[in-house]
Amino acid sequence: MNAFRFENVAHAWIWLILVGVGICVLFRTYRGIFRRSERRLTWWLMGLRAAGLLAIVLALAKPTWTRTTEIIDPGRLAVVLDDSLSMSLPDATGRSRYARATDAVAGLRDAIEQAGEAPQLEVDLFNVNGAPVPTDPPVEPRGERTDLVRAVSQAAARLRSKPLIGLVLVTDGMDNTGRGDLLALADSPAPIYALGFQEDPEAARLDLAVESVQAPKRAIVHNDIKVAVLIEKSAGPAVEARVALKRGREEMVAENIPMPEGEAKQVVNLVFAPAHAGSFVYTASVATSAGERLLANNARHFPLQVDPDPIRVLYLEGFLRHEYKFLRNRLEDDPDVSLVSVVRRANPQRAPAPGAGQLVTPDRLEDLDVLVLGDMEADYLAETEYQAVVDWLDAGHGLLVMGGYQSFGPEGLRNTPLADVLPVVFQDQQPFQSEDPFVLELTEAGRRHPIFEMSGDRVKDTALWSASPHLLGSSVVKRAKPGAEVLAVNPNFVADQRPAPVVAVHRYGAGHAMVLTIDTTWRWSRLTRILGQSDTLFARFWSQTIRWLAGRDVQADRPLIAVSTDRPDYEVGKPVRIDVKRQPQPENDLAVAEVSVVLTNEAGESTPVETRAGSMDPDRFTGTYYPPAGGRYEVAATLTAAGRPLANQTTEFLVHGSELELADTRTNRAQLKAIAELTGGLYFDVADAAALAGAVDRRDRRTPLVRRTEFWNSPVLFVVFLAAITVEWLIRRRNHLT
Repeated sequence: MNAFRFENVAHAWIWLILVGVGICVLFRTYRGIFRRSERRLTWWLMGLRAAGLLAIVLALAKPTWTRTTEIIDPGRLAVVLDDSLSMSLPDATGRSRYARATDAVAGLRDAIEQAGEAPQLEVDLFNVNGAPVPTDPPVEPRGERTDLVRAVSQAAARLRSKPLIGLVLVTDGMDNTGRGDLLALADSPAPIYALGFQEDPEAARLDLAVESVQAPKRAIVHNDIKVAVLIEKSAGPAVEARVALKRGREEMVAENIPMPEGEAKQVVNLVFAPAHAGSFVYTASVATSAGERLLANNARHFPLQVDPDPIRVLYLEGFLRHEYKFLRNRLEDDPDVSLVSVVRRANPQRAPAPGAGQLVTPDRLEDLDVLVLGDMEADYLAETEYQAVVDWLDAGHGLLVMGGYQSFGPEGLRNTPLADVLPVVFQDQQPFQSEDPFVLELTEAGRRHPIFEMSGDRVKDTALWSASPHLLGSSVVKRAKPGAEVLAVNPNFVADQRPAPVVAVHRYGAGHAMVLTIDTTWRWSRLTRILGQSDTLFARFWSQTIRWLAGRDVQADRPLIAVSTDRPDYEVGKPVRIDVKRQPQPENDLAVAEVSVVLTNEAGESTPVETRAGSMDPDRFTGTYYPPAGGRYEVAATLTAAGRPLANQTTEFLVHGSELELADTRTNRAQLKAIAELTGGLYFDVADAAALAGAVDRRDRRTPLVRRTEFWNSPVLFVVFLAAITVEWLIRRRNHLT
């Protein structure tokens, strides 16, 4: 629709009168000039003046050109395609539900495009999460759950600015969110049409499934563990099934079991010994050569923490004292320590010695990693036992001698073969014991030693030890032997012109020997707990001491990089925190080494994970990953410098997901029909998808668009007015026409 009009001309007759009056006045004025001058130029001047005035009149009348067009926004049909795992199952025709669903969507699109009817209609495709599918649907369904309400609401929300005429659900109808009903769909902004599947009359065909897996959370390497796998069979003939345990693609153990005809359940106990320590995800699976309709439920994953062999410790104590009680409890609570403790409860003055060969023999020592000797006199063990300890230590084990009135006294261990292998020289005269309380003070060697490491920050660790509870005296030794390291001293007592050694260590042969002259470390635990605080200092000190003696925590043996996750298993979509730690060594400065992390799923697809260094600890890197699907994931961390790999470590975690989706694999036509009836839509089988195109109420949205062109403020009118008036005035002045 086009129109030209003067917008300021409300009453045309007024404008005509004014124009007429103006013409009369102009004519009379120039006629008078003509009579006086009798020159015909006067009339040309009047024309110029009239043209200028006419331009002003046109501007005041506000002339405009209006063109009205119509914008047509075609109607939108939102199609939600269920791409969850249950759609991978076959329907009554033997084809997968997903294959038939994608064919139905393609057929619906073709039917709408070929109809050629007006108004126009466009199809927008969404997945089961309500996210748009920009091109063709995915090749395989991988959704971990079906939430029909969320799918519809998300699709509708994405088209809220468009003329939505309907939504189409292409699904098997099984919503596994736990909702009792789908009344929330009654608020749909458009009718919901449904394309569903007929019930499979052979739905009770053979299907094997791993119903559950019962396994310990932790195990010890090279030790047998039992995993109970519950296998379920739904109908079908008798078959032989193979039940297996795998770590990644490596099969650990398997067993063939017979399954009777019809429905059946059977628990299969599989026993295996993990060959490697670490955090792993194992898979329990079942398979048969008889052929199944559903393979997605044939496996279950479970996490397993495999610990190294426990550190075998023998603790011999001559007296029942506080230090024995607290230390024994600490070591018994340590999951990495296997403790055997022996304490003499009888009066040593009345009881005979334990007897040669009764406690420490070469055969018994062979099964130990660490020997701890408490407060005892020399004859607590026989000479042959002490010599057996010396030989055992030389072979690469750990010996700890603790302070006490007897062990460091004149009748103590100075009179045994151990005096030659310990890192200190015994005091040869009084005093043998200092009774004054003191706070343990670390030496420079102690600040570097793993026994005293608490936070990884030496400044913080030194301050922590300086604020530790007082110790009630210590045994006195003369000095440390050449080559031994003094890790801590008693600053309040001077021996041999130096602060008395409290903790001293050295290597003897292939083993570690350590002397601890104090017997009141229990105060680090008891006093802090009385104050309502954690006894971390006591626990960490003793755990790290035992590990160092056993050779489990030697800094030089640490890998340059360590990777871990905050949990062994997660839910789909929940954050997985990945922690990577650079572990520099004296000969390896890792300050410029770069950390990279790659995550790989069960399908072999790799995803890089961005990590960032911590502000407080530049050697610690963290990253977050949100797993989109269930299954086993492997995390590989690599340390590189100047483009050259230095070290790599891997770990695993498990994501639970598909169990709920495949818990009920039926179709639900009744639910889809109820949804369609509730919202004013219709239900069709997927085979009749083309018929849906004719049932949709086609309509579009038409919006008028008005374009106005205004001429009143046009530069042309202003130029005409200015030119006509100026030229007329100049000519009249030049010709003296007034």
